[in-house]
Amino acid sequence: MANDRLRRLRLGREWTQGDLAAKVSDRIEAATGRKPPIDSNMVSRLERGVITWPNAEYRAALRKVFGVATDTELGLFPKRTRQDREEVSESKRRDFLTVPLANILPEVIPAPTKLGLKDVEDLSDRTYALEEWDRRTGGVATRHLAFAELRGAVDLTKSSMGPRVRDRLCSAIANLADLSAWAAFDSGMTSPARKTFSLGLDAARESEDQGILCHVATGLARQEIAARASDEALALADMAMGDVPLSALAMIAAVKAQAYALKGDEAEVMRQISLAESIYSRVTDLRSEPRWMWYFTDHKLLGETGDALFILSTVTGRTVNELVARMRRSVDSQTSNRARAKAIGTA
Repeated sequence: MANDRLRRLRLGREWTQGDLAAKVSDRIEAATGRKPPIDSNMVSRLERGVITWPNAEYRAALRKVFGVATDTELGLFPKRTRQDREEVSESKRRDFLTVPLANILPEVIPAPTKLGLKDVEDLSDRTYALEEWDRRTGGVATRHLAFAELRGAVDLTKSSMGPRVRDRLCSAIANLADLSAWAAFDSGMTSPARKTFSLGLDAARESEDQGILCHVATGLARQEIAARASDEALALADMAMGDVPLSALAMIAAVKAQAYALKGDEAEVMRQISLAESIYSRVTDLRSEPRWMWYFTDHKLLGETGDALFILSTVTGRTVNELVARMRRSVDSQTSNRARAKAIGTA
């Protein structure tokens, strides 16, 4: 809080800050025999409230110069009261937080000059933790954390690394981009989501990881389905086909079922659902497949195929007998740590 009292006293005498500094210096030199280090900059800091309680010599000299009896009349006080703290402007609060942080960050988060596989594995672990949190609650906080990680991950591409590490890094970036894009899309931010999915596809292609390309492509396909762009969704699902695990093939079939449902093609919807269930029945241990597919559990399959039946029902205007039963099984099979998915399925 600025010291307006001191400033008014000075201006009332038509003194500059340098004039006041010289007068205080003369007073102290006359009393002690030594010249103190006071100048216009120190007076400015006093008036701005940066210094609220100078030492006893300065306070005594200021009282003599202005002819006042107390330090309070000079606007000086030993510490801020609670009211003073509450009156600090919002801009000063921001200055207090950002200026020190700007000095701390380069030391706490240094940009690595050389990247190794361990760094990429750590990034993948953080992404997996964020994916788990997104499935539990979603929300703004998850989206912000995901995009912050994504920005940092892209910055890592500037580091020195070998070809193998770069491939793994691109794969990790693609996976993180898929999560970030989905979090944005889930919040209704369709344009940023689409751009982030595109970033993920580029990273997946550069990594030459067919599995991650499948993961990102089907993520974007779901956005196209929500936008009712069935042909685009089917093209992305076809792009996802390749050397991928069984669970991923089942997922692609479920996504295709939703795309065909938009077309009102009931026969193809039921064929893709049957195909998805047949392929998934051959998955003996989901945890033995790539970690990016661990989310595609049996209740997730029920939910995805149930979504296809729901879309089909809305497009054709006819009731689909299996729809409610399938969604009910999906909801009932959800575990307690999937409250968010359970709520959406119930709705």
